[in-house]
Amino acid sequence: MKPATVVPEAAATSSPRPTTAPTEPPRPSAASTGPALTPAPPAESSRPFGVINSETAKAFAAAATTETRAFARPEPGVQPQRVLLVDDSRSIRTLLKIYLMARSFEYIEAESAEAGLKVLETQPVDLILTDFHMDGMNGADFAATVRASRDVKVAKIPILMMTGDANAAEVRNKGQKAGINAFVRKPVSCAQLMTLVDTILPTPKKG
Repeated sequence: MKPATVVPEAAATSSPRPTTAPTEPPRPSAASTGPALTPAPPAESSRPFGVINSETAKAFAAAATTETRAFARPEPGVQPQRVLLVDDSRSIRTLLKIYLMARSFEYIEAESAEAGLKVLETQPVDLILTDFHMDGMNGADFAATVRASRDVKVAKIPILMMTGDANAAEVRNKGQKAGINAFVRKPVSCAQLMTLVDTILPTPKKG
């Protein structure tokens, strides 16, 4: 199990990859009698997160074609809210951060529910976004464990649960019994996610 990692707000945007100027292939000299050489095609660039499934690919495609709200900067004197992203897919966690650019958030990532619980033992969190299907503990059991915490602040953290399961109604029912605050089916759009987040986690006011 990999440890959970804290990700700064600026990491929510993807940095452009450095590009190298193409080099013109050498031209054969007039004295050359051999056949003309054809340059080899460029190697296919590798994906940043390895192979992703069709559901994730559709979500990224939607993010690329949908106008998102401008990147938010924290107001002076306002402490950024902290979001715990619990999902075993790194690409999904990155997509969620892109969608959440409209709010001044700090991010903590966890690859499993068990890792997420470890985070909650040591770090303050204002919002939890969790997947339902994960190796080990699922999202509903994770939410139920959070609600049963002896720490009152932890037990009251707003939880938004997501799923790509075909039987979304059953998953929603399990989540509601566990005490989640909101539910959404993947692939989720930016508008859907931000509407739910704005509903369950009001923007902090300057003290």
